[in-house]
Amino acid sequence: LGASGVAPRCSGPCPPHWLVAEADQNSGFGFMDVEQTRGRQRYRGKLYALSDDSAWEDTGTGHVSIVGSDSGRRLVFRDEESGEVLHDRPVFSPNTYQLQGDGERQTIIVWEDPESQKDWALSFQDPDGTTEVWDAVCKEDPGAPEEKRLLPVPKLGTLADLARMLAYVPPSQREPLAMECLAPRFLSALRDTFHTAEDLGSEEALCSCWQIARGIFLLSNPKLTERYLRADVYEDVMGMLEYDDSLPVEKRIPHRQVLKVRVRFSSVLPFEDAEMVERIHLNYRLQYLKDIVLPRLLDDAAFVTLTQMIHGNLGGILDFLQRSGKLLDKLFEQLQQKDLQSLLFLQDACRLAKQIPPAERQALYERMFERGLFKVLSAFLALDAESKSEGLHPPRHLAVEVLLLTALSDSSHLRRFLTGDGGADGRALLSSLIHIVHTEPDQGVQGQTAEMLRTVMDPTMLEHRERDSCFDVFYERGALDELVAPLRVETGRPEHGPAVFGQQLACELLAFAVRQHGYRARVYVMRNGLAQQAAKLMAAPQRFLQLAPVRLIRAVVATKEDAYLRYLVKSGIFAPLIRNFLHSLQPPALGGNLLVSATLELLEFIRVENIKVLVDHICRKHGTVLQEQSSRFKTLEGLFLRHQQNLEYEAFPPDQHASGGPVAPPPPRGG
Repeated sequence: LGASGVAPRCSGPCPPHWLVAEADQNSGFGFMDVEQTRGRQRYRGKLYALSDDSAWEDTGTGHVSIVGSDSGRRLVFRDEESGEVLHDRPVFSPNTYQLQGDGERQTIIVWEDPESQKDWALSFQDPDGTTEVWDAVCKEDPGAPEEKRLLPVPKLGTLADLARMLAYVPPSQREPLAMECLAPRFLSALRDTFHTAEDLGSEEALCSCWQIARGIFLLSNPKLTERYLRADVYEDVMGMLEYDDSLPVEKRIPHRQVLKVRVRFSSVLPFEDAEMVERIHLNYRLQYLKDIVLPRLLDDAAFVTLTQMIHGNLGGILDFLQRSGKLLDKLFEQLQQKDLQSLLFLQDACRLAKQIPPAERQALYERMFERGLFKVLSAFLALDAESKSEGLHPPRHLAVEVLLLTALSDSSHLRRFLTGDGGADGRALLSSLIHIVHTEPDQGVQGQTAEMLRTVMDPTMLEHRERDSCFDVFYERGALDELVAPLRVETGRPEHGPAVFGQQLACELLAFAVRQHGYRARVYVMRNGLAQQAAKLMAAPQRFLQLAPVRLIRAVVATKEDAYLRYLVKSGIFAPLIRNFLHSLQPPALGGNLLVSATLELLEFIRVENIKVLVDHICRKHGTVLQEQSSRFKTLEGLFLRHQQNLEYEAFPPDQHASGGPVAPPPPRGG
């Protein structure tokens, strides 16, 4: 596979990559030899020919040289010992030759002789030697007639025609045009012409360069896109993309200045693999191209191509990270020292891991868990919320996001750390997370932490023993007491800020426990009177806070358990609920529609499910005030009708009155 991830086509079976290793073992060359003979260079390698049995046969070890000039160039391969010419054929058109290998080590040149219809392959040990020969055989013949090319060579006089030809390309011509744009002569001429146009200040020529660069990327060829964003040429290509003729001059973005000056590459970890570092830079340029330079111009094919390239590079980078124990050890060593740049690196890695396949993402997280990820992050949660890294978010915000990403990927590890394996460290981390839910000034972080706790409290996928262990931490060891503590605060004075939102989140997490934790939650709620304590929030001035206990009551009613229902009746929970409902109906009723809708939905659920205990309680205790609104809301009218049906059912049981009720005796006849 080439660097683009697409296998190049060849007429016969492609030579395996071990040809290079075999050539090294058989011939003994460890480095490519270059000899200078009569003004030309010769490169040492191995020549292979494809047999009639579709097998590659070793023709010999020797030196390659390109002799002649212009249309008379020939590729000559001589045996290194005898000097015998083993191959002497003309250099054909650049499209005849294909470069193959793994990643950056593309050390095999394959071609089919157009005259003899025979396949050949040259294998080198050093990629630099392969590049020299490749550039030599792909060098276009300057004396060849122009009609053989689909695109003219970029010059000031041909820029307009070139831009027009690349503006609308039929699908059948995309591949050949991409190959021409890949040619070294074309790329070199385009860059030289762009420099000339900038020196002359020719706005027309520069706008044509922009159209050409745009057209090249819209060809949707991964290899072409990667070549034009490589380190040696991307600056000129981004320069062409600065001259967008659809934008006023003052609104054009100086892409070269952004990428070279404003954007800083921070090397948090020592990536010793130069290829991986270049892939990181390339991926950033691809994202910049997709999101900043060409977002409004990309068609579906180009968008998909760029997205696939980004994801492919991203998968390779993260795979390299998770396979490199040395890098991960260094990262966690720096995290233990509370290095904020390392925390930012970890946050980016976890964010980007969402885009890779689940198996690869899980493998990366497993490596982090082995190195004590949760214990390391606990230290950042303890930092002051005011401390920031160069104007960025506080470290505790970054740590919360990393924890949430790990929990959303697989909550089992975080749950085990908080409720069992972590011991005192796990319990301390759980207390820190609950404290953030109650006091964090940033509501987004409060919500993220509550979502994380909800994931940890979810027993859906747990076995019986794991479920009991998790519940013990919350119900027996005080974690849930800490969580619902804001509901026990007297609301005599209006509160503002994070404490108010913390009360809402505590109410929602308690409602989740009611739905998921069965009898453990029922005993806890009834023993501690949490429904009455939550009902006090209905007197709060904030509308969103008045809704929180309604959701809790809805969760309790949805269980349809008799103990819960009688608890609601006995505690008089519906009195403040009906009072808020009627208050929201009075003019001007600003902001009360959601509260009215939530209350009506609760009453409708009670009616549809015919929860007789609650139907009877509501209609007897609050029937007088609700009767006034029954003509306005069909839900209330239906609730009273259900109550009447239940009374009739009790008065005249069907098993005793098959016809529905006693028939009154006729009046006696007068006589």
